[in-house]
Amino acid sequence: MAKTCHLCHGNDDDFQEADLKRCAGCQKVYYCSTACQKEDWVRHIFDCKPRRPINTADYLALAVHQNLLPGHPQTCEDYGFNRTFTAEDKSKLGGLYIGLIKVLKIPPKTIHDWRVRGVLVDEIKATYYKIPEDRRGRYFPWFLQNEHIIAQAGQPLSAEALYDRAGAMLVKTWRFTGGSERDSPKEITAAIARKPNEEQDCHALYSLLLSQWRPAPNLGLWVYFGFASCTSQEEEMELAVEYQRLITMCTFKEFCDAYRTHRLLDLFHSKGLQGDNNRLRDLLQGDGTKSVWYLKQSIVQENSTKEKSSMSPAVVVDYGFMNCRNDSERRQLKRVYKAFFDSRNGDPLALHEAAMKGNIHDYLSTVVQGLKDPKFQRLMKNPYPLPDW
Repeated sequence: MAKTCHLCHGNDDDFQEADLKRCAGCQKVYYCSTACQKEDWVRHIFDCKPRRPINTADYLALAVHQNLLPGHPQTCEDYGFNRTFTAEDKSKLGGLYIGLIKVLKIPPKTIHDWRVRGVLVDEIKATYYKIPEDRRGRYFPWFLQNEHIIAQAGQPLSAEALYDRAGAMLVKTWRFTGGSERDSPKEITAAIARKPNEEQDCHALYSLLLSQWRPAPNLGLWVYFGFASCTSQEEEMELAVEYQRLITMCTFKEFCDAYRTHRLLDLFHSKGLQGDNNRLRDLLQGDGTKSVWYLKQSIVQENSTKEKSSMSPAVVVDYGFMNCRNDSERRQLKRVYKAFFDSRNGDPLALHEAAMKGNIHDYLSTVVQGLKDPKFQRLMKNPYPLPDW
């Protein structure tokens, strides 16, 4: 296999194969220039053998370069994301770090040092004040009004603050869905617990939507309400906006009935709203949830948090994880599926169909490169198609 640059893949105008140098850490990848190696280090550090421990600033930088909000729990704690009360504030905080890391080129090592020394807020100010005011962007003024979010990052929220935040969300949602204004948070919690599971799901979704949030991949709601059908965070946000419009146009009972009878798309259309494609239709109108959606949930969740996620037995059987002999093979198989879901050509419904026909390897080979090793054929075997009785 021809060697190529791990970052530019030989597409850079100055690329010369003779200039390729092997990464001294992992000895597995090559770079055509110091510039390519430095730019790729934000991502490659997680696959390499760095000389220092990986820290939460590295996870923050990775999220920034992926144009994502961080999903790693400790990173969210260390850099203030857990202290934002709305999705808008979380997005603005992310924008501040994008400016700091991508635009102003502050390395993760420096940001980590600022945080450890307790001077993160002061150094962010000093860095932005060095550039002209008209080039500081719109997130820095927001930061000056909300610097307490970062200043108090890493400090546990008091029990009173947590109770007040959760209670306020609970009461707001309860009243929005028609509950009594006289009910206390304790009474509301007890009342919701007595409701059918489908109604509890709807209440949980309403609570997120009314707080300007959307379900995260670690929640079942991410699958139940179709967010797993989206191909990007932008699509997820668009779907959340459609749901936010819908809940202002229908009663809570209408919404719950539509969810329970798999007719949410019909409810969307009856209110003049869009949000329809084959993937979303499969999740919201199908008789049962296909295991491919839980496979995607597991892969996306693990990619965003960098922590192992659990897999349902159906996923383990349907997509070959039962064939893995060790953790190394499991990681390799997960990387293949990640590459599939990241690809524009990766169709989850086509993957499900291939799995049910026992043709996972043949289908994946049309989307993902590097599957010629016979090992992948072994890993991707499953019991299908089932014999006729």
